Amino acid sequence: MAAEKDKLTMATLDVLTYGFALTTDQGSFGYSTNSLLRVGNHNILIDTGPSSRRPFLVKALKAKGLETDDIDIVILTHMHWDHCQNTDLFTKARVLVNPTEIDYARNPNKWDLAVASGMADMMRNMKVETVSEGDTIVDGVSIIETPGHTKGHMSILADIDGEKVLLAGDAMPESGTVARGLPYNVFWDVADAQESVEKMLSASNVFYPGHDRPFRVEGDEINYLEGPENILVMDSTEGGGTASLTFTVSASRTVNVDIVQK
Repeated sequence: MAAEKDKLTMATLDVLTYGFALTTDQGSFGYSTNSLLRVGNHNILIDTGPSSRRPFLVKALKAKGLETDDIDIVILTHMHWDHCQNTDLFTKARVLVNPTEIDYARNPNKWDLAVASGMADMMRNMKVETVSEGDTIVDGVSIIETPGHTKGHMSILADIDGEKVLLAGDAMPESGTVARGLPYNVFWDVADAQESVEKMLSASNVFYPGHDRPFRVEGDEINYLEGPENILVMDSTEGGGTASLTFTVSASRTVNVDIVQK
């Protein structure tokens, strides 16, 4: 009977769309990680991504044998547009968000353009529930508050195959955050962001970041677990010409501190 119960509650974790973040001399852009956590009969989606990736998300779900209506829980790490714009697809799901985050997103500072205030307002028509530090979502899945990147950012701690795995969102957007001790974008508070990184590193050594491939921290080493190592960039000469690309890799990344949420 115990073995049967364990089988019913066994958790699996799959990345549906991998996160990337690139900086160019013409501006920056990024795609967020969206992950599928399955625990027993629950299909839990962590973040929903930007609208430009909507077809990719739907296709990735279908590849797992799921339709949007099969998702019964959506957890939003925060309310930036690149993490939540497809939330409206999941009309049958409970949508879980930190109370500080949703309150701010519904009345953001007027110069804070990253917040999806329209989506936050639309979510009034959905089954939104607020969750906070230590709340258990289902067996083996709990909330860890990780403010700094935004005012009410939160991450998800899950028991996967006997390990604590942390779905970090943009509190730890990429592996460089580990050595840097700070995410590369801070919109709420630098000290909070630093404390959140320390908190996450104390809670786990396996991370699913907001804009990078999953990785494991082993001593001073970062070991990637899975995911694409190349991005295909496409253009055409249909209009008579095209711009060439130069790809430059630097040893470190400049942290953008833009305190727009205070």
